[in-house]
Amino acid sequence: MSTPAASRHAATLVVVRDATGGLEVLLLQRAEKGDYNSGAWVFPGGLLDPADRRCHAFCSGLEDTAANERLGVAQGGLDYYVAAIRECFEEAGLLFAVDESGRTVQLQGDTGARLAALRGPLHAGQCELAELCRDFGLRLAADRLFYIAHWLTPPGRAKRFDTRFFLALLPEGQTSAHDATETLDQVWLRPAEALAPENSRRLLKVTRSAIETVGRFADTDALLAWARAPREVKLVMQRMAMDSAGPRLVMPHEPAWAEIGRLDPDGQGTVWCEMRPGVAVRLSPRILRVASDADGGCNSYLIGDERGEWAVIDPGPADENHIQALIAAAPGRIHWILLTQAGSSSGATMLAERTGAQVRDPGADAGETIKLSSGTCFRATRDPQESLQRVCYLLIEEKTLFTGSMAPGGAALSPLLHEGLAWVAPGQGFLLPCADL
Repeated sequence: MSTPAASRHAATLVVVRDATGGLEVLLLQRAEKGDYNSGAWVFPGGLLDPADRRCHAFCSGLEDTAANERLGVAQGGLDYYVAAIRECFEEAGLLFAVDESGRTVQLQGDTGARLAALRGPLHAGQCELAELCRDFGLRLAADRLFYIAHWLTPPGRAKRFDTRFFLALLPEGQTSAHDATETLDQVWLRPAEALAPENSRRLLKVTRSAIETVGRFADTDALLAWARAPREVKLVMQRMAMDSAGPRLVMPHEPAWAEIGRLDPDGQGTVWCEMRPGVAVRLSPRILRVASDADGGCNSYLIGDERGEWAVIDPGPADENHIQALIAAAPGRIHWILLTQAGSSSGATMLAERTGAQVRDPGADAGETIKLSSGTCFRATRDPQESLQRVCYLLIEEKTLFTGSMAPGGAALSPLLHEGLAWVAPGQGFLLPCADL
């Protein structure tokens, strides 16, 4: 098993303004560098720099302790705000800072020209933002940045970034200007324009997500009112997987996301994010899943060990293709057929005739432990309030509950989701972590 690349801390600034046609967002086109972001249209942003910490004394309206609390970090939270301000100045020519009187710094005239001339040296590390603040009598307006998102590059990427996203209103009297080094072009777009199919500019998923968030609001007043309101910012990490169209990134809200993380923690992108009827999926050394597309689709599970006999939970409908797929997938002799509901599996008789396996009556199984020859153990368990002859099967070694037709997280199942249970294997769909139910 390979070790995923270490993530690097970064900050990004989503700059917005009001325009005649409505709220607009600033996008910059990344220069070609042979990596995943090359040529994409993104927000100003980049990696944190050790020198950013020396700017704490020049920040206005926000201290490191409060920044740590907002970002949920132990220390250095203010570094992210400083990095966002610094990168925005380097790449877009916008400086979120105030002068000694507390007014937004103006970038016209001689002062503006002198500051603009330092964008290149600042990016090259030939000077520091703290020096610029000291020499020009400026304080960084960290209190004008609002924390809105947290994304982590998925495992498997050569470069991984742990990025905090901030939102800010275009400083009054300033005009954006891309640097023509890190960025090749710039554009102000309404969210609807940026997301429209006819927009040929390549947008990363994370950029698109932020634009969708901004696009929910009619103007900057409404957007900033939302951004100022206290709320939890949850980490978002996509995972690479396969579907019928090829490789793609899967979002945390998608059904397969948790299972992908279990089966492919290194992010190799070999796991599928859609159900494939008739294809055996190895969920663990003891568990195989075979999905059927008959009667609306259902999951059958093979449980056992390479050294001994196997059990099948819910063989599903009496579908020739599905029964043959189960037999072909079994690494050893199928000895037991376990049903989560009496009479629910018309395929049980067919599978028993083909394999000689014994079918167990779920009505008699509640509370009983079933042990295979390899030592693998099940415990049949049932909600005391459940009137039907319906049980779940707990695979003790893996703390996995096979629920059959019972809805994961439903009222009938909730008493069974006791402390220590790790996963639910439902009658339809992908594995679910119990922590999410």
